[in-house]
Amino acid sequence: MSLPAFSVRRPITILMLYLGLMLIGAIALTRLPIELYPNFSFGDISIIVDIRGGMPPTEVETLVAKPIEEAVATVSHLRDVISISEEGRVRVVMTFEPGTDMNFAALEVREKFSRVKSKLPPEIEKPVIAKFSESDRPVLIVAATGLGYTTEQLRKIVDEQIKDQITRVSGVANVEVGGGRERKILVEVSAAKLEMFGYAIDRVTRLLNASNLNLALGDVERARDKYLIRAIGEFTSLEEIRQLGLGVAPSGAVIRVRDVAEVKDSFLEATSFARVNALPVVQLYIQKETTANTVRVTDDVLDQLKAMEATLPGGIKFITTYNQATSIKRAIEAVRDALIQGAVLSILILAIFLAGTVPQRVISGVLLAGVIGLFLLQTVTTWVNASVVTWLLAGILVLLLAAAAWWPGLRLTLIIAVAIPISVLLTFALMFFQKLTLNIMTLGGLALGIGMLVDNSIVVLDNIVKYVERRVALAAAAVRGAQEMLLAIVASTVTTVVVFLPIVFVNQEIRILYSGQALTITYALIVSLYVALTLVPLLASRLRGLASGATLGGTSAQVPARVAPSRGFRRGSWRRGYQRLLAWSLRARWLVVALLLVAAAGAWWTYDHVLEKEFIGSSEQEDFTVFVELPTGAKLAVSDEAVAKIEQLLTTIPEIKNVSSRIEPWSSKIYVKLVPLAERRRSTKEVIETLRPQVEEVERQFREAFIYFEEQQEVETNEIIVEIYGHDYEILNQMAVEMLKRMQAVPGLTDLKIRWRRGRPEWQVKVDKQKAAAYGLTVEDVANALHAQMRGLRATLYHTESKEIEVVTRLQESDRATLNQLRKLTFTLANQQPVRLEQVATLAPALGPSKIWRKNKQRMIQISANRGRYPFGTAAQKVYQVIKDTPFPRDYHWRFGENYWRMLRNQQEMTFALGLTLVLIYLVLASLFESYGQPWIILATVPLAAVGAVAALVVAKQAVNIGALMGLIMLGGIVVNNAIILIDEVNRLQKTSRLRLERALIVAGTDRLRPIFMTALTTILGLLPMAMSRTEESNLWTPLAITVIGGLTFSTVLTLIVIPSITMSSRDLRIITQKVILFPIRLFSQKISIQ
Repeated sequence: MSLPAFSVRRPITILMLYLGLMLIGAIALTRLPIELYPNFSFGDISIIVDIRGGMPPTEVETLVAKPIEEAVATVSHLRDVISISEEGRVRVVMTFEPGTDMNFAALEVREKFSRVKSKLPPEIEKPVIAKFSESDRPVLIVAATGLGYTTEQLRKIVDEQIKDQITRVSGVANVEVGGGRERKILVEVSAAKLEMFGYAIDRVTRLLNASNLNLALGDVERARDKYLIRAIGEFTSLEEIRQLGLGVAPSGAVIRVRDVAEVKDSFLEATSFARVNALPVVQLYIQKETTANTVRVTDDVLDQLKAMEATLPGGIKFITTYNQATSIKRAIEAVRDALIQGAVLSILILAIFLAGTVPQRVISGVLLAGVIGLFLLQTVTTWVNASVVTWLLAGILVLLLAAAAWWPGLRLTLIIAVAIPISVLLTFALMFFQKLTLNIMTLGGLALGIGMLVDNSIVVLDNIVKYVERRVALAAAAVRGAQEMLLAIVASTVTTVVVFLPIVFVNQEIRILYSGQALTITYALIVSLYVALTLVPLLASRLRGLASGATLGGTSAQVPARVAPSRGFRRGSWRRGYQRLLAWSLRARWLVVALLLVAAAGAWWTYDHVLEKEFIGSSEQEDFTVFVELPTGAKLAVSDEAVAKIEQLLTTIPEIKNVSSRIEPWSSKIYVKLVPLAERRRSTKEVIETLRPQVEEVERQFREAFIYFEEQQEVETNEIIVEIYGHDYEILNQMAVEMLKRMQAVPGLTDLKIRWRRGRPEWQVKVDKQKAAAYGLTVEDVANALHAQMRGLRATLYHTESKEIEVVTRLQESDRATLNQLRKLTFTLANQQPVRLEQVATLAPALGPSKIWRKNKQRMIQISANRGRYPFGTAAQKVYQVIKDTPFPRDYHWRFGENYWRMLRNQQEMTFALGLTLVLIYLVLASLFESYGQPWIILATVPLAAVGAVAALVVAKQAVNIGALMGLIMLGGIVVNNAIILIDEVNRLQKTSRLRLERALIVAGTDRLRPIFMTALTTILGLLPMAMSRTEESNLWTPLAITVIGGLTFSTVLTLIVIPSITMSSRDLRIITQKVILFPIRLFSQKISIQ
């Protein structure tokens, strides 16, 4: 028993089955995790090592960075290793291939690091190994505020009660605190008093550490009990520290800490400031693990902060100044709205075709025109946004459902439209079991395929109605109508689905990015196929309007006027006009074929020479960052002054919602949040261009300042990066300066910069080894003593009720403020003899490297430029033309950054996938039609679609990117469906009615005119909201939708003309072949046989 027959005979079973599956889908929807993208980004793991003693960058590179690089170089699936060596610190960032299991990768990294740890200098602190990169933008920035609290008090609360709690939240990789000053117990020693008593500062440090202990000494028994003996020595108050004895004076008096130092619970000097809208605050900058779900992490952190507010001192509140999850949720909502809008548009176009009377059709047409008008208004006004349109469309849908009770013609619409919610809900269930997530790609897949979900149902119902018109019993008509179209709808579904199979063979990045979208479309289309073969026949067999003779577009003498559709759609002038046009094209078939070849050649030339190329196009963002770079060594106060001037400029921009500043020496960041796109007239880029000349004026007020803008994800899609490799940083910098000058000659590029800092101005202490040896000192002794007196050393930890606070010993500021005081710093030898620094060393000014960048074991400098008004590929080519002839010394070379090579690699992969798609479609068609020739006729729709797609991209001024290429691949599977329906009907007519080919083509084209236009228009209008979307992240789906709309529109209009012409031309070729080639061969064979 076939599926249609079973569903008609067992209606309750089928209905219960669908209700149960829809219930499962609804439950699955509530449990699907939400994220912006599939986890396709390159996973990062960072090793961060701090080194005590202020080791210079060159030593850090040699002793720490290089050994770690060598150790981790063999980790599986490793793509790149970048190390940044700076004073007293090294960061090694490992980037892995997409799809790598980051948990296993982290275990392997830890195992490799453990092997080399023993070879690293003993001064290293406990290393941090985490699944993130410090360069990652924070996913959440939260400001701590409180009426009546100073920033120092807020910092104390954040450090002691909040930071550790947030760090423990699952998925959080790193939490940094900005603003306020860090609380310390400072033991500030007087150099004069130390010298008077003959002590060195390390004595104070050593005794503080040795005296702050609680030790277990052993056990003692008494009667039947056993007691633990402990020595209690931990400091319980600052006064205990002050009273600690350092030694005994010749007079016999005890010399205490208070005699040589001041002990205070205070704060270190400010190392950063934080402000929100120019008001001082303390901020938490929260970074997530690269593979963690952003929405889940931010929600968990905010829930934790909300719960902590009740336990904190009164008045402490948290203000979220940046939340990446907000953008993610808004992007998801935008795709959701597009999905709903597309569904309603598809249903409205069906209502126009299926309405029973002219007034019904006019009302549906007016509604459709009004909705499209709303879309146009949405692009030029702020009061009409996606949510308003969605609610209006939902209201229209409810009215249509209610109207179906009075308008029998609308019941036909509902039979077809029921495929949409059922397919979507069942797709959610399959997504849940496949462990997919709700993201803009999976939801985008549903939105892109929403119009295609009704295609099979349209074709089946159209055929059922034809049998009803022939007065076949309703149940029999439902079964026969569905069974007869089985080959056509299976073929069209398989060809649409098979286009996604090549994704298996492309690189991992594209596969992860688009596999979720491919699976959701595939699931939805397969479900819609089953709906067309089961639910549509079942509902059609129960529809009284059909039983009384109502048709899908024609009329019947038995049908009342209020039920019968108007005559225009089946027997009107446009039908007769199509027949005349088709008859002419069949007579001039070779001209039609020639025009097709010319159009295809023109489309290819336009694609290759006119359309721009890029990886992923730019999208509208709601935030951007202003980077304020000052010369290495600039004071924090200077950075603060520069940032304050820019903050003042930002207050004049009405589109800005809030400004969050993070001020640090040399380099500061200003995070700018704009109001939602629907509430402003200017784009983010227009806002930036308005600010640029004013910021350049600020830039000129500070020596060697460089201020530039960066949008979120801009490095990947907008920045041209040039990497220069070599060993000597002086030569690398010279080459970078030369190449930067050449790049500045390219008009239109913005924010050109060398991503490397010149050396920090410093005074180098040059120890005379001979003189030092005379006093029994080494270079290390001198360096450690200076570090202890200048920067201070952590002597011990002071325990409070809530936190451990570092106790830092150092010279008081008045003893270390000038170079002259530095020269007179004193070391005390073992025999109590004082030695000044100037006796064993000299001071000399110099420039020391601030950071040393290495990529894949080579030193590197980067130059970057924003692509400005050019598409990414065009900008890269312009840069290449001006720098390709730059002379380089031996062993020095340059290359574009990885984002450029990814663009080329992905475009090549997508081109390969497109070719493979056509091959697979041919194989499917040949097997279904059991023919070698007819699939070639059907594939002729592909160049037609290519012409329309290229034309749409040109009109929309859209570059060819990964989205447009994916649209071309999808077109390959969509546009052949119309030709499949047409050729299948031609074959049936020739077999059953014995019609000549020419007559069969005219009859088939006329009969299939309506379902072809209906399926095409539902797909096109279903895609319209995606094509017109101007929200954040729309760059991923807008090019795809534009490509499919252009290609499908052009091919649908011409398929009904071109495919019949090609069919007749192929018959002519077959006849010519037989006459010119095969006939002489047969004749020659006969003569040979006679002889």
